[in-house]
Amino acid sequence: MDMEWKEAARRAAHWSLPVGLTGLSLGWTVYAVGEILAHQAPAPLAYTVAGIYDAVWLYALAMETAHRRQGSSGKLPATLGWLFLVTSVGVLVTHGLLYATPVVAVIGAMVPAAAKATLIMAVERDTTRISPTAQQQIDAVRSATRDQVAIGRAVTRAKADRHTTAAALEREERKARGQAHKVRHEASEELAKLTAKHPTGDVPQEVPALFSDDDLARVLGTWTQEGVSPAVSPVSPQVGPVSPTPQLPALQGEGHTPLDWSALAAVAAVAGVETPEPGEPLSEEQLTVVLRWLRHSENPPLSYRKALAAYRAAGFVAKEERVRKAYAALIDAEDAQP
Repeated sequence: MDMEWKEAARRAAHWSLPVGLTGLSLGWTVYAVGEILAHQAPAPLAYTVAGIYDAVWLYALAMETAHRRQGSSGKLPATLGWLFLVTSVGVLVTHGLLYATPVVAVIGAMVPAAAKATLIMAVERDTTRISPTAQQQIDAVRSATRDQVAIGRAVTRAKADRHTTAAALEREERKARGQAHKVRHEASEELAKLTAKHPTGDVPQEVPALFSDDDLARVLGTWTQEGVSPAVSPVSPQVGPVSPTPQLPALQGEGHTPLDWSALAAVAAVAGVETPEPGEPLSEEQLTVVLRWLRHSENPPLSYRKALAAYRAAGFVAKEERVRKAYAALIDAEDAQP
């Protein structure tokens, strides 16, 4: 019952404006036609003719509305409707100019035109209204599409953020290397000046080299996987090169599974490259094969930090920058797969 009341209220609101404008137009037309004819015939006859005129016009409008709602062809009602509309506009303009002002004439002429326009829009809106079930399906399709678009945008932005971050880190690294080169150059010039100004036979030995990328990766791998060793400080600038331990089963214990070296040979065969050997220089393809093998040696796949630690512990050698770029390319390739 409540739904029927709501539907009746909705239809009443939908048709209120066309019906109101049509009633106003009919009343104004009866008055204008009757007053014009009253100067040529008795008033009762004049207003009777005006009423008949409006009755025929209203009937034509009703028939035209019925045909439009049914989707059928009603040429005669439509033709009479437009003819009476033009006649009514002309009568109201003439009446306004004769007995009122031009402003009244224009306003009076606009009322039947507005009534006709709103009536046409109301009929077309009512005939093209879809069922609630169809509207629910349309809403569901639109909602699913918006979800897919939102997820796609989020994935794209995440990839863009990752590439932006990688580029920023590489820029910072290059900037730091350039600054270090500048400092070394200035120190060398200063040392040359001091040596020339104050010559001495006690020449200092060469300053020990700082951590290389490989040394830092090995120390960090030991630090994060097994704890900090008292004998090795990760911040000491004089740590000597750490020799890799070939054929070391990486990440054994602590819940990690042993590495399947036979799987490495299988992955290399599928990729069409020679089986990578620990301690030997690797091509880009071999490096990618090793990283893919290590990354998927556990479930879930290893992160970059754990994969790098496993790479070092297994005895493979390469600069950390090269390993990082190869790992990023591997992740991009996996993300690009459907």
